[in-house]
Amino acid sequence: MCRKRARRLAEGLGSPDAKVEKLVDGIFYKGRYEYQQALKKAQEEEAKEGMKSGYVRFRKALELARKFQPADPANPNKYFGRDLRIALQDLLSLKTETEMDRVKFYTASGTPLDTFHGVDAFLEYEDERKQTHRATFDFTANPHKQVYKSDIMVLKNELPDPDLESQKYLKKIEEYAKEVFSKITAEEKPEEETALKS
Repeated sequence: MCRKRARRLAEGLGSPDAKVEKLVDGIFYKGRYEYQQALKKAQEEEAKEGMKSGYVRFRKALELARKFQPADPANPNKYFGRDLRIALQDLLSLKTETEMDRVKFYTASGTPLDTFHGVDAFLEYEDERKQTHRATFDFTANPHKQVYKSDIMVLKNELPDPDLESQKYLKKIEEYAKEVFSKITAEEKPEEETALKS
């Protein structure tokens, strides 16, 4: 399926936050045969374990989103993911290309991670000990949203346009990067233990 058609499909999903979620690399999963097969298999496995129809637990939903990325998580196409990744690399004092490649930004819009767990995107950092630390994001246009499952909520009206207000935009990216930095450096337990909470 061509990217243009995939984007049109993504825009037609009907989610009130669909336009906000375009801040990340878009929703290109649904038309991919391999993704559909993997999703079906995950849902069947979950059903065998007594989960409700269609439900995918956090760990499996995370694996699906990781495996079927529409772009390179070490080089995101969209401003938000790319700029947040760079800002976090600066905060972590990463210098070499190998070190910087340990920070990855993933989109999850339209996947079970989004549908069931409220995660539109996530950023992962693999430390020197090969332990993975993660921060999750919920992109929303609703300024009155009180409950969200992700670590960080990104409000559309709080994020300036990177082309029109670049200084304000970069300042906001720095704020989000500091939130991510606080979360991943405060974690006492790596991914294997913390992700099992869902």
